[in-house]
Amino acid sequence: MHPRVSVSGLCFPELSAPDAIEAIAGLGAACTSVTGAKARAAGAGAVVAAGRRHGVKIVTTTGALAFDLSSGEAAAASRRRAEQDIDLAAAVGAAAMYGLTGPRTADGWDACADAYVNAAGDLDGYAADRGVTLAIEPASWLYADLTFIHTFHDALLVAPRAGMGICLDVFHVWTEAGLHEEIGAHTRLIAHVQLSDMTRGSRALPCRAVPGDGDVPLAAVVRWLLDAGYPGVFDCELNGPAIDAVGHHAAAAQAANWLDKLLAELGA
Repeated sequence: MHPRVSVSGLCFPELSAPDAIEAIAGLGAACTSVTGAKARAAGAGAVVAAGRRHGVKIVTTTGALAFDLSSGEAAAASRRRAEQDIDLAAAVGAAAMYGLTGPRTADGWDACADAYVNAAGDLDGYAADRGVTLAIEPASWLYADLTFIHTFHDALLVAPRAGMGICLDVFHVWTEAGLHEEIGAHTRLIAHVQLSDMTRGSRALPCRAVPGDGDVPLAAVVRWLLDAGYPGVFDCELNGPAIDAVGHHAAAAQAANWLDKLLAELGA
């Protein structure tokens, strides 16, 4: 399988991180992302051992990048949690750690952005010293309880100021005007790319579909990223009722094979 095909451990919600790595290896994929929670539950050593045993590289982890600014003590605790997650990412060999920013902390969006950047401080330096790039993930406004950044464009206004990159989950940003142009202009900030599809008419989250089964112009977005020089993997991230109906293993296999074929067709 193409070396830039990655299958997220989130595709196998019922499996531990080591077991998900084994399942992903069985699909022929050589890269994966794991959640910080599952990596911590299994232990970094077990995750690393599974990756080596099955020839699967852990490219990213999730981590706590939100900051509770309700008090100085709460902010310090947020910082400690972020550092612990960065240490975990480094321990499993991940080059990037992505997360959500937390909800609005002020009525004005710009004030939220300023507060976030100030709270992040030199966290990017802490991560860089451990070989980890931090990345903010934009997510739908339906996740406003978890983040105030809902578009790639929003992320571009905050991530560079915080010394961070961006996790581009195409599911959340594919409808944006100017997406092609902004990918081309800011490729260097894209630390990780996630792919899934969706079918028009879906009205509830999560409503992800297997790549190729829905209406998202995924092939075009992948082409834009390749043309712009994005050097990383493309991570299949699948969950929701449509995925459950197909079956987790079958959906992941279908997605990986679709992506493998697409990358070959695009000459990646």
